[in-house]
Amino acid sequence: MEIYYFGGVILGLFIWFFCAYIAFKNAPQRGRRAGTWGFLGVVFGPFALFALYLMKPKHVPGKAKHGAQHDTQANLYEVPKKH
Repeated sequence: MEIYYFGGVILGLFIWFFCAYIAFKNAPQRGRRAGTWGFLGVVFGPFALFALYLMKPKHVPGKAKHGAQHDTQANLYEVPKKH
């Protein structure tokens, strides 16, 4: 009976730290600090990972959606029309 309890604790710790690792690796993609979310993942485990994915992603400077760079000045120019 005790061996099953020990195995459950080991499995639980593995899942806990795996969630911390996933939070650490995915936090920068969502505009968050990796170290902070790695620490929160160690302390809160899957709850931190759940919170990370529930929060709205912040804008990451230098990265545009769909891999295209967005020029803020491009909106100021008018495209010439063909006559």
